[in-house]
Amino acid sequence: MTLSCNFICIQLREVFVLMNMKKNGKGMNRVAVVAALAGVLMFASATGVGAGLHEVDRVSWDTLELSLLETDEALRTADAAWDNTQLMAYAETSNAGGSTVPYVRPDRRRSSICDDCEFHIGVGGTYHSFEATGGEVIPVTMTWDRGRWEFAVFHFSEQTSSDNEENVERLVARPYWGTSMSRRFKLYERGPLRAIFGFGLSYRTETDILSATHWNFSSQLGLRFQSPRFPAIFELSARHWSNGGVKTPNRGQDFTILTVRFDH
Repeated sequence: MTLSCNFICIQLREVFVLMNMKKNGKGMNRVAVVAALAGVLMFASATGVGAGLHEVDRVSWDTLELSLLETDEALRTADAAWDNTQLMAYAETSNAGGSTVPYVRPDRRRSSICDDCEFHIGVGGTYHSFEATGGEVIPVTMTWDRGRWEFAVFHFSEQTSSDNEENVERLVARPYWGTSMSRRFKLYERGPLRAIFGFGLSYRTETDILSATHWNFSSQLGLRFQSPRFPAIFELSARHWSNGGVKTPNRGQDFTILTVRFDH
């Protein structure tokens, strides 16, 4: 019995030594700790030592007898604490001033939301059936994703037309604001010249003879010119807004604009 108790005490001491080494971050294997503890429990069960212990010793034994699951969970907690310690040590070492800084993974990269956005501003005019209607257009456009998408804001001045039944000039549109969102496609490109077609939706703040609805379809056909010798990009486009005959009147808003963007 004395030999058995001595063996158990030795095994328990080795278990706690292993757990302390793991906690101190010396990299001991979890399997070795669990195996040592399992050996203690199996030996105690085979020799019947537990039955001959006094009540006081039994209480101490029950306190020390952890399940394999509890031991594994304790070691996992120690692993997490050790990892956090290493991250803080890395942050302190990386800081030249010596103060603690938040740890940032080396592979984390920052990128701009709109790396390839282009902003254009320009001027244009309105027409109908290839006849001028006297309206001026001030456009501001933004393109992104290599010019595939465009969002634009326009201001239209008053427009008049003689293309009516009485054949007299009359007001066809009061000043209003408009916006459009379009998907653009490259039709042709050679050298500094590119042909573009776009289609999407537009919104008008006013309804009139040109369109009885606020929401309309929008289309555009344009040419883009970018010379490597001149720090500017020009776009000339003809555009048409219409509700597709959903509601009349629906003469349509026709206009042409020239926009420019200056590079740094």
